[in-house]
This record gives sequence, C-alpha cells and structure tokens, in this order.
Amino acid sequence: MINVDRINVDLCSTVTGVSRYVGAAEAARQLGVQRATLYAYVSRGLVDRRVAVDGRTSLYSVDDLEALAGRSRPRRDPAARPSLDVQIVTGVTELDEAGPRYRGRDVATLARSVTYEQVAELLWSGSLPDRADWPAPAERDVRLARRAAAAVGGRGARAIAAAALALGQRHGGDDPRTAGRRLLSVLPDVLAAASPVTSSDPRLAARLAAAWAPGSGPALASAIKRALIVLADHELATSTLVVRLAASVRSAPYDAVVVTRRLANGERLPGFGHKIYAGDDPRLGPLREAVSLLPDAHGRAGVVDEVVAEAGVRMTKRPNVDLGVGSLTFVADLPADLPLFAVARIAGWVAHHLEEWNERPVRYRGIARPAG
Repeated sequence: MINVDRINVDLCSTVTGVSRYVGAAEAARQLGVQRATLYAYVSRGLVDRRVAVDGRTSLYSVDDLEALAGRSRPRRDPAARPSLDVQIVTGVTELDEAGPRYRGRDVATLARSVTYEQVAELLWSGSLPDRADWPAPAERDVRLARRAAAAVGGRGARAIAAAALALGQRHGGDDPRTAGRRLLSVLPDVLAAASPVTSSDPRLAARLAAAWAPGSGPALASAIKRALIVLADHELATSTLVVRLAASVRSAPYDAVVVTRRLANGERLPGFGHKIYAGDDPRLGPLREAVSLLPDAHGRAGVVDEVVAEAGVRMTKRPNVDLGVGSLTFVADLPADLPLFAVARIAGWVAHHLEEWNERPVRYRGIARPAG
C-alpha cells in the first residue's frame, strides 16, 4: 500500500532542502503531548507548520520539535530571545484545524444559536445555560468606570483597563465570575460617546450596538454578538497566557482581565492566513453571514468582496476572522478603534483565570544573565 503521508513528507523535505517535516500524529508523539497542545505551539510560533503537496495534510518541522523538546539546540540564538516554556492543562477550549470548541461545543454553532452571555457562562462553568440574564450595571459603577476611562483618554483597550482597575478597587472581593459580569455590564456605557446607553434589549451585544451606532437595528446587534462569541477564546493565546500567569500568583480578577494583545503583523496582508487553519477559518463564516444582513447604503460590502476576490488570485492564504471583524466595522461604519476583540476575550480570560485558581500557586523567579 502506498504511504501518502510518507510521500508528502519526502516531497516537502526535498523542496525545503535539509528541513524535515512529519505529520500531526508523529509530531505530537515526539513532543509527548496531545494534538491540541501541538496546535497551540504552532499558534504561538514555536513550531513551523506547512501544508503538504496534497493541499490538505499538515506537516510540522522536526527541527522545531526537537528544539522544543530539548533534544537539540534551537536554531535561533537563545541569547537573543530568551523564553519561558510553561505547560498548562486546560479544558476551556479545544483547538485544532477543524476550529475551536468551547467546553466541547463548536464555536460556529454557538455563534449562530445562543447569546454571548450564555457562552460566557459556558466558558466559566462548563455548562451551557438555557438563558443568561445578567443584572443591569449599578449606576455608581458606571459613573466610576466612565471617569476612570476618561482619565486615560479614548475608548479603546486603555479605557477597558482603566475601568477594570477602578472596579477592582471598589469591588476587590469579587470572585472571577462576578468580576467578569460586572466589568462587561459597564463597558457599553464606558465605550459609548454619550451616556446613558439607550437600548430596549439588555443583552451586551445590543447595548454595544446602541453605544457605537445609536439608532442601529437588530442586524448590527446580531453581527456584534457573533463577533463577540467567535473571539471569546482561542486556547492559550499570548494574552490568555498572561492572564493565567497572573492568576497563578493569585492576582485579583480585575487585574488579570485587563491584558490585551496586539495582532499587527507588517509581514503579511492583515485578515488573511492563520497558523492553525490551513483552509477556511471556521470562525469567519457565521460572522460574514451576519455582516451580509447589515444595511449597506454605501455599498461597502461589495468593496470587501472585491478585496477577498483580488486576494484570492494573488495569494494562497484564506481570509480569517480578523477580516470578518474588519468587515463588520467597515460596513456598519463603526469607529476603527473600537476594542471589539478586548471586550469579547474577557469571557475567555475569566474562564482561564477561574481554571488556574484551581491549580497550585506558582512562584516565578527571574535569573539575570550578564549581557555580552
């Protein structure tokens, strides 16, 4: 019987010179980890992944695997980029090429069927409630959070961080779930140009739509809801790892959830390609469906389609969820600096904070090394 995987490996080795590549099963075996952990290493840039000549099979660099496993010296100068490898057991999100699953549930399906509040409770507790009705924010919390955000200027990620720290000072005894609900509930007012936010729908997505585009209809609220859900967690991304490290030394929930990440990458076209998903990003579909239903008086959806079509004939990388978020912002004429990712990811950060609190505390000590 012809071993297709072996042919893929041999051809990839031939094309790339001395580099060696193996399939996912062998890569996970060499590292002694589950496939989800292997995909996390790829996502963080620790293991190079390439698509074999069949266009489907993923292959992983043996050199990177050996360096990661400590069996050979890393190809990069270790003095130039010191690193700390941390093994974390997590059941919050399973990640592979088929897409993320929150507590075993497909994210695209959740985005099309439930609310962000339900997804947050799923991430935090492991169970998907039939409904999740969060209490309205207290007026004094809204005033406090808005003052803190105004002090740092703007309504982006810095405003969220300032609001979280201010709430942490007032509600220092909150457990992570309560902290997450309290912070998320005030954010529409914090991020709005005017206060108070007027919305007949008390759910977060509808209130954010009212804050960012007053007078908008349910289509925008639905699109924002889907964006919040597909962005809520992506396993051990950099920002999530920082939250877990903070939780491991028992920092307060409000301190841990203010961390955000910046995704800018000048070496590639933003919105295309992903280290985990060789084909379509499974998070993009439900988001683009919702964006297609938005009012589009200026024909901006057509511009997005043209960009995707032009990229399709010039590059092999497929559009990812960042393109979906950009499309939502562009078509709905929302300000480009709105921190949709940071709001969405709070649910995931709180879930990982909770999970880390069930582990033994960790003490980190830095070892200084003289330069030169």
